Amino acid sequence: MAEKKVAEQVQEQEPVYSRDELIAAASSFGVKPEVVAGALRLTGKDNLTKTEAEKAIKTFLERKA
Repeated sequence: MAEKKVAEQVQEQEPVYSRDELIAAASSFGVKPEVVAGALRLTGKDNLTKTEAEKAIKTFLERKA
């Protein structure tokens, strides 16, 4: 049973992308590269998964000015 959980966790891990890769892929998030750069700056991280990047972009766009 424990082996099955470990196998599921390995399959569920998302690839991690660098800041430059995410900025270059801004169009896949439906935003401009500047938006991705701003969102990533607020996270303080250099590497994120796609899910983390999407969340950061959403938070960045919904923030109060």
